[in-house]
Amino acid sequence: MPLFTFPIDTPRSLPVMVLTLGLMLLGPDLSPVHGLRCYSCSVTANSGDKRCISDPGSVEGQSVVNCNRKYCTIQRQEMLDPPDKINTFLRGCEEDPLFLNDVLEDSTFRTYYRSCSTDLCNSGDGLETSTGFSGLDTGASENLLVPGLIGSAPITGIGSSGGCLLVLSLFVSIMALIRGTVIA
Repeated sequence: MPLFTFPIDTPRSLPVMVLTLGLMLLGPDLSPVHGLRCYSCSVTANSGDKRCISDPGSVEGQSVVNCNRKYCTIQRQEMLDPPDKINTFLRGCEEDPLFLNDVLEDSTFRTYYRSCSTDLCNSGDGLETSTGFSGLDTGASENLLVPGLIGSAPITGIGSSGGCLLVLSLFVSIMALIRGTVIA
């Protein structure tokens, strides 16, 4: 039984076949995108729901947001004098945080920047990353470099053997159409 049952000599055959095979090739990459879910709330020294710091899920209103960005974040800013007094505390989501996981200090404040990339991972108090785990999953905080083998070359191609087979099928089908033969 032939793979394609429509006549291949019609002028519309080639675009239909190319479109069909193109959709087969791109189909696996067209899956629906689900956004990252992050806690979102804020506290300042004089305002805000203090539960944002210790229990973000219990904050009144919309404490969980659907985020279309890459990272859930926490920014915790403490006073140096008096020590450990929270000046601002922010939970949210960002595309490119200024710092992924860092602590910066100046003459007035110590600021903790925390970023992670899994649902509701910004639940911690912002003091520690996942190495000291306080409810914050690092997601993107650490990179592990793995050296390759001596004399090895990078793997090239389309991500998987399935993708390569689809490209090959597309090529063979187009060549068969050009030659006017039916693929069985």
